[in-house]
Amino acid sequence: MSPAIPSPRSTVPRTEFRADLQGLRALAVLLVMCYHIWFQRVSGGVDIFLMLSAFFLTGSLARKLQSGDKPSVLGNWLHRFSRLLPQAALIIIATALTAWLVLPGTRWLALIQEAFSSLFFIQNWTLATAEVDYYAFNTSAASPLQHFWSLSVQGQIFLLWPLLLIGAAFIWRRCFSRHSFAKIAAIMFAAIFAGSLSYSIYLTAADQQLAYFHTGTRLWEFALGSLLALGLPALSRLPEALRRIGGWAGLVIIIGCGALLDVQGQFPGFLALVPTLGAALLVIAPGTARRSNPAGWLGKPVLAKLGELSYGMYLWHWPLLVFYLHLAPVDHASPLAGALLILGSIALSAASTRWVEKPLLAVQRAGALPVLRFLGKPQLVSQALVIVVALSVASVPIAAWESNVEKRRAQAAAQAPEENPGAMAPDTWDPSPAALTLPLRTELDTEWQTPGENCSGAHTPKDPAILFCNQGGDPAAKPDLVLLGDSHVQHWSEAAARTVEEAGGSWVMIYQPGCRYGSTDNLDDPECAAFLPAARAYVEALAPEMVLTVATRTATWTDDAGRSAGAQEVMADDYAGAIEPFVQAGSQVIAMRDTPRYEYSIPECVDRNRAAPEACDAPATDKLAEVNPVDRFLKTHDYGSRVVSLDLTGMLCPEGTCKAVIGNVLVYLDDSHLSKTFVTSAADRFAASFTQATGWNKE
Repeated sequence: MSPAIPSPRSTVPRTEFRADLQGLRALAVLLVMCYHIWFQRVSGGVDIFLMLSAFFLTGSLARKLQSGDKPSVLGNWLHRFSRLLPQAALIIIATALTAWLVLPGTRWLALIQEAFSSLFFIQNWTLATAEVDYYAFNTSAASPLQHFWSLSVQGQIFLLWPLLLIGAAFIWRRCFSRHSFAKIAAIMFAAIFAGSLSYSIYLTAADQQLAYFHTGTRLWEFALGSLLALGLPALSRLPEALRRIGGWAGLVIIIGCGALLDVQGQFPGFLALVPTLGAALLVIAPGTARRSNPAGWLGKPVLAKLGELSYGMYLWHWPLLVFYLHLAPVDHASPLAGALLILGSIALSAASTRWVEKPLLAVQRAGALPVLRFLGKPQLVSQALVIVVALSVASVPIAAWESNVEKRRAQAAAQAPEENPGAMAPDTWDPSPAALTLPLRTELDTEWQTPGENCSGAHTPKDPAILFCNQGGDPAAKPDLVLLGDSHVQHWSEAAARTVEEAGGSWVMIYQPGCRYGSTDNLDDPECAAFLPAARAYVEALAPEMVLTVATRTATWTDDAGRSAGAQEVMADDYAGAIEPFVQAGSQVIAMRDTPRYEYSIPECVDRNRAAPEACDAPATDKLAEVNPVDRFLKTHDYGSRVVSLDLTGMLCPEGTCKAVIGNVLVYLDDSHLSKTFVTSAADRFAASFTQATGWNKE
């Protein structure tokens, strides 16, 4: 037998319940809730949660490893996830069912994916891939599962940390047994801390949206918690008065962090050190429950109780807030509504803790289930069973939701074309009550229009400022038509491309989203400022027969002077100067009128008013000027047939009403962009209007 290695004196404190640390958890979650609900900011409370989770995990495992025990990695994983999953699964189920009932179909596919991602602890990567901006606090439009990103990061760390600690213990026993285990583990976590913090600072500056959800930028917060757990014995020998002062300073720092610091602009870079170090000062502070110590206040029974409920409070509060703001509908919660949301989160957490978490914890105790007593390790089996059941029970309704979406897709694909004539619907057309309105709300991401192919050959832009270029027809021929502008040119491109190609012609489209050609409104955007002169030179060099631009700009809201959106429709302010080079080059310029814009998403409005989609319509006079600004412009400029007007308002707003649904087809895919399905249905009418305006006939 090999001689046993004597265990050095423990340098990791033994388990000792500190009510003040439960109070710290309660304070962190209350800050998160208050800042989310009332101030639409983040507080740094989540960072404290992450640090504390590593503090407790490391302290527990390090004590066992220091004493010579060999804890099971699998056992540790089962222990952690059997505690995390039951409440998480319950809240995911409740959120998914509520979302299915009250949120528009436009959001279902993303929510189904996020539900599975949250359940399997990869939500942070799903949000990072989708480029979600955590700081864009239009909370009513946010995902009710967005906050599961932090639990996902925590779950990933709970998989990694036991491996790191057991690996450090192996190296310690083999190579450095003369030193304390805490010292060897601390060196490892210090390296992780330094590397991750450096990467976090870099990525926060380069791409903050990715940095916020990236596990690598969060490792240092967990490493800090581990360093704190390993170093606490030495830190506890500091003068008590000094630790007390530090604790009070930490409490002030935590409370004031979200209000005083630019959390939105700098997290999770170096500024995230502020709340985490503040929390570390509170952990180091004396734990005696005296009034002179922060522990005397944080350890109060009410805060300690809230600390026990903090996990559920965090998970419940965000979906409650999102659903409330969506249903109210308001932009933010009032003081009373916010207080009720907080109380509701506490009540739901208490209920889910009592009726879900605690009973399942009791089941996990060794021998709790008689049927498992014959097994060698009944506790591990019961923990694994809890995990499997939680995952299975939560997966069923999500899978059923996904199946419902797929069933509607199949129904839509099998639907006869005459059920959705769109712009070609005759006045006498009457839809079947069972027919689905197209496009489905779950398919709107496919409704953006990019016909043809990427520009190639002689049509390839040489200026890198032109980012988006498509072409169709004969790639070697001089283009008959160039579509030039922003997304409001793009959203007519399917019809324009078909019109030209069916006549045997060719076309090119260059566009920059949010950059209206002939307007100076967006020159503060560097990409737009670079695109406009580059596009002018590109089109001038091509010298096409025709150039199609959107010449007016519509508005969305009533302005400060009380003018309606319609009264604000104007010509692009530099339109005459912008088109002059094309006119001089011999091209015919088609000055197209802009489309109406809405204060709301048309698909979401129609989804809320399925029985009466006309509730989403609007009078044309509310959305557009009484007289087309292009007509006024042409009357004051002697262009003749070199500049012509193209006004398709009659197609979008028949009989003076701008329609949300025409011929059982959604006209818009959002609040201002036409759906591909509608524009495709309108191709023949577009071609007729185009030919009438331009007189063009390909010979």
